[in-house]
Amino acid sequence: MHQRICLQSWVPIRASNSSKSEMVTSMLFGEVCSVVGSDGEWLQVRLNEDGYVGWVPEMYLRSFSDYENMYWEVVSEVGSFFIGDDGDKILLSPGCCVPQSGMIVIDGGAYYYRGGKFMVAGAAAAAEAFLNTPYLWGGRSIWGIDCSGLVQAVGKVLRIQMPRDAYQQVLHGNLEMWDQRIPGDLAYFANADGKVTHVGILLHDDRIIHAYGKVRIDQLTANGIVNAQSGLLTHKLFAIRTWPKIP
Repeated sequence: MHQRICLQSWVPIRASNSSKSEMVTSMLFGEVCSVVGSDGEWLQVRLNEDGYVGWVPEMYLRSFSDYENMYWEVVSEVGSFFIGDDGDKILLSPGCCVPQSGMIVIDGGAYYYRGGKFMVAGAAAAAEAFLNTPYLWGGRSIWGIDCSGLVQAVGKVLRIQMPRDAYQQVLHGNLEMWDQRIPGDLAYFANADGKVTHVGILLHDDRIIHAYGKVRIDQLTANGIVNAQSGLLTHKLFAIRTWPKIP
């Protein structure tokens, strides 16, 4: 099965082979996918990261065969980028993957890694690096992110592999009682039908960071999230869980 790699800051993955189709997720620089189908200029791919399947224009990806023997590491910094010999920049979000050598050749040109501000270790600190990132359905980067994308991106920085969607993520980690909660735990929220549709990361003083309009900090109560501006309960608490153990 032929594999492709994303060598752009990020690319959208869509539900069908049309630019008008819903963006269901996205790939970050250095992430790899397997081609499972094609239709004209579009590829149907399965992301190695989490098994998500979607469509992407073929021109957005490169063959992984030229890069598969390289050693890759996860970017855990804010403000990092690659710069080419001609001054061309490729911006990188936390969660991207880069060669350990710090250099990569793309379309014949050499690009060199430049690190940004080091992210403090831990789920809460990593999540705060995304603060004020605009909400984007299917997003997983500092340029746009959704609630489960935030958790997945933070997990990747922590070297913890998480599924893509909140209803999948809630099946992982240990269940915590309300009085056992600690900063860094994951809080899940359900709709009226009981389906988990939202997730956030606990901070100190019963605050929670989550993607809702943007990545923001609100108050968490035993009932759910209370919006810091309106004072209204916006999400009903379903469960609090720990992160899965690091393999």
